[in-house]
Amino acid sequence: MFKFAIIVCLFAIAACSKISPLKSSAYEVTGSSTERIANVLAIVTKHQAPPTALLDAHFLEEQIGDDVFGPSDFQAFFLIRVAPQDISRWMQIFKPLGVKAEYYAPVQPRDWWVTRDAFTSLQFYKPDILTGAVHGWIGVSQQTGSIYIFTFTM
Repeated sequence: MFKFAIIVCLFAIAACSKISPLKSSAYEVTGSSTERIANVLAIVTKHQAPPTALLDAHFLEEQIGDDVFGPSDFQAFFLIRVAPQDISRWMQIFKPLGVKAEYYAPVQPRDWWVTRDAFTSLQFYKPDILTGAVHGWIGVSQQTGSIYIFTFTM
């Protein structure tokens, strides 16, 4: 009888619980190139002074979850564009990733984010020097002067 009562209680709790679909939201740095650069620099200069000037920058942070049934997870996507001749100065401050990087993209695609095909030609480094985050990667394209950064929480 006791087992039956526990089972009934569990079903009642489950039936009364409000189960909502997984929620996600996003914050994106917008504005002119100058405004985007200033906002992205405010994030990365907390951890490292940039070795050269930026030509352009983008940032998107996605939140997945609603903090009701556990914490939310976050994914951040950055693009820092520098002159191709300056990319080696940036690469000097980075440390090799040491593991195979996996491709991630924003839920809603952005035209500035690296494509899956272009991803395979990037050189990968640890993200902590620019973001303070330990999960993710920095991917560098020496040809285009593009520095892609992906970080996430667990």
